[in-house]
Amino acid sequence: MSKSIYIGDIHGRDCWKQIVETHSDADNIVFIGDYFDSFDISGIEQLFNAEDIVRFKKRQEEDPLKKVYLLIGNHDLHYWPGIKWRGNVSGFQPTMLHQFEHFFRENEKLFHMAVKIGDKLCTHAGVSSTFLKDTGYWTYDKHTDESYVVEFLNDLFHHKPNEFDFGACQNRHYGLLTLNPYGDDEQQSPVWIRPKSLQRSNKKSDLKHMYVQVVGHTQQEKIDIDGKSTGGRYFYIDTLPSGEYLIEENNKFKVGKL
Repeated sequence: MSKSIYIGDIHGRDCWKQIVETHSDADNIVFIGDYFDSFDISGIEQLFNAEDIVRFKKRQEEDPLKKVYLLIGNHDLHYWPGIKWRGNVSGFQPTMLHQFEHFFRENEKLFHMAVKIGDKLCTHAGVSSTFLKDTGYWTYDKHTDESYVVEFLNDLFHHKPNEFDFGACQNRHYGLLTLNPYGDDEQQSPVWIRPKSLQRSNKKSDLKHMYVQVVGHTQQEKIDIDGKSTGGRYFYIDTLPSGEYLIEENNKFKVGKL
């Protein structure tokens, strides 16, 4: 028996408290990222909410059987320590830059780029085979398949966080690459890529067969629980505005509703 809860983009909302209270029996809880950059919640409220999430993680993990995972989103990345590219994302809050950066600096070890629960690969926006190839996955410890994607992404984020910036792919080996302003490029990172590019990049990749990807980033009206548009290999869960989140219980998915 196992139960996992996947919570979409937060953006300062505290509805996650109702979700975790409802599912106090969950073995795993994954926050998909984007804790900041709300248009209607004050910066200080967003910060207090993020601090509450960290406290919740620490409290839950006093029980060795409970795991809470905090992933990084694009609206968190530009506040991350050492990031060079800041301020060009919708919602960026320059007046809170130092407070948000300090928050991440203080809690750096609690956040990750990727996590795997069974065959569920969780990142903020999704992992494309193109990004893995571009950033050297196939030379990483002589890997020959995608079994080590999570370890690779977390190591890369720890050592080279700027590889995940929106414009980073322009600096690899593409020359003057014209990027889609919406992020709809197969080269984009796991905090930026959009669903069409993600699925197109992985169409003939083992990523599609090895993992079910659970991601946020691109707001949806509802979760496609039947997999009509994804073949059941991708769940897009940026759905908190409509009150939906994802539940996996005994390897079966269903939609939770606030």
